Amino acid sequence: MPPTLLPAHRVFIWTIGCQMNRADGERIQRELRRAGHTPAGTLADATAVVVNGCAVRDNADRKVWGMLGMLKGLKKAKPHLVVGLTGCTVHADEDELAPHLDPVDVLFDTLNAEPLLARLARAAPADAPAYEDVEAQPAPGAGAVSRFVNVIYGCDKRCTYCIVPFRRGAQRSRPLAEILDEVRRFRDEGAREIVLLGQIVNAYGFDLDGTALPDILEAVDAVEGIERIRFTTAHPRFMTRALAEAMRDIPGVCEEINLPVQSGDDWVLKRMARGYSAGFYRDTVAMLRATVPGVALTTDIIVGFCGEREAHFRNSWQMVRDLRFDQVHVAAFSPRKGTVAAEWADDVPREEKLRRLHRIEREQTVVAEDINRGYLGKTTEVLLEELTPGKGDGEGPRWRGRTRTNKLVFIPHRVGLDAGDLRAVRITAATPWSLRGTAVANAPG
Repeated sequence: MPPTLLPAHRVFIWTIGCQMNRADGERIQRELRRAGHTPAGTLADATAVVVNGCAVRDNADRKVWGMLGMLKGLKKAKPHLVVGLTGCTVHADEDELAPHLDPVDVLFDTLNAEPLLARLARAAPADAPAYEDVEAQPAPGAGAVSRFVNVIYGCDKRCTYCIVPFRRGAQRSRPLAEILDEVRRFRDEGAREIVLLGQIVNAYGFDLDGTALPDILEAVDAVEGIERIRFTTAHPRFMTRALAEAMRDIPGVCEEINLPVQSGDDWVLKRMARGYSAGFYRDTVAMLRATVPGVALTTDIIVGFCGEREAHFRNSWQMVRDLRFDQVHVAAFSPRKGTVAAEWADDVPREEKLRRLHRIEREQTVVAEDINRGYLGKTTEVLLEELTPGKGDGEGPRWRGRTRTNKLVFIPHRVGLDAGDLRAVRITAATPWSLRGTAVANAPG
């Protein structure tokens, strides 16, 4: 919908959930901007609100319902407020969604904002100025060094604990030309790094003819001005040697990958319907490390899944010890309504789930610190992302950046450093969670 002479709305977008939701929220904001609407700095200043909801966990749903409840009260004071609901929340079962829809004026899919734009065009805010100059409005996300680009939506897997396929639908890969248009736009707005996103990002192209994730990586690498490329989240079943070779051979692709295992036990993996064994996962990691020198590997693990016994858990703990991940995201299982596992007995007590979670965390802390200490005294390339204020320790402002292996690095601010710079940094201190260093003259060759 092109800009019109209708009064412009001030739109507040409230986003919860994953990086994909954040990318969708930015895209919706761009469409609003093209139609002449402006972003609202605060909820109180808004003439329209978009709730971009997540439904992966019960806790996210509760936050969305809470936000809609608050907006119901706000609309009593601001009856002309337009409320839109999007994200995977809109695909909830009707009986689950209906009790919360009182304040909602329009439901729309994140891939099609036309219903929202049409509703805004029919509801001119009483205090709005005439149409504002689109060119004078800041583009959402402009200036950020790293930007997210969704390349595939939905999921064709049916993991027994996961609601995503029922809320996001079947896999749909975006056309390469559309992806590249978005990458170039982000480049023009200051991005130096692109993170390609998908529920199973390495399943990209299975619904297309002849295009796969390595093709996307190569095409994005050819975009002038983009220095780094990452992708997440990968599935072990789609972690091919061709993809590993693309990570190794394409200059801009970083040597880092998130490869969720979820459990180190075959019996639990089968109940989760993950589609691979612990041995297959270990072999995949071995292939990755043999193909991509120095690759950093992160993973996700669920503890306390339905029926998980101590022996099953110990296999997960042993995998953490053996494979030495750079980072482990560990969560205690909680049933998600609408999934297969929600119909099973949640038979691991909460106290036991937390014990297992903390045991994984303790083991991983030791591993991560050992890995990070390996950077001490070395010089590595860091992409500077943001200048952060000092912590009152006398050190003053610090730059935050990341290595190609996605290690968080802090360095003291000095004249000549700027966001988006690629700098050589000599590492002087290491913790399990971050590195510290000092900038040196030139980036390592």
